[in-house]
Amino acid sequence: MVALKMVALILSVGIDTLMMSISLGVFQTQGKVRIAFTFAGTEAVMTLIGLFTGKGLGRFIGDWASLIGGILLLGVAVWLLAFHDEDDEDERLEGNLGGWTLILTALSVSLDELAVGFSIGLVGVPVALTIILIALQAFIFTLLGLTFGSKLKPYLGEWAEKLAGIVLGLLGLWLVIDAVVRLLNG
Repeated sequence: MVALKMVALILSVGIDTLMMSISLGVFQTQGKVRIAFTFAGTEAVMTLIGLFTGKGLGRFIGDWASLIGGILLLGVAVWLLAFHDEDDEDERLEGNLGGWTLILTALSVSLDELAVGFSIGLVGVPVALTIILIALQAFIFTLLGLTFGSKLKPYLGEWAEKLAGIVLGLLGLWLVIDAVVRLLNG
């Protein structure tokens, strides 16, 4: 039963990482391992922050963190869909995800790990193993997403960034709706 809880928990937090990575893969073809390590590290750190912050404060912060993360993803989606049409911009973005941009992107996708950290002790799963597995899934899902996203780009042509914007927008919308429902029910 504990193994099933761990698999469900780890895969549920990994879906947004995979979707974000596929969307990033449309633009980013270099530095995949660096990006994967960054995503894995932020997801592990956010889980630890959630764990140490505590249950009472955790519920409040967790719901707001998910809402903020969803809004940030919606903002990126709007930018990709409405303002990102120039070919020279694609060339500048290609291979340029690094520094603060990489850290902020990794943080925006790992905000849901705060909520996981808040409740990790209550779920009845081994804490250290769960954090390690969350980081491992983030690394693997990021590599897979970046690889598949970069493989899709030649087939999608000019629609590649639009598809990335739609996927990120749907993910952001889902996070916002989920956070609002939790805030209203909490």
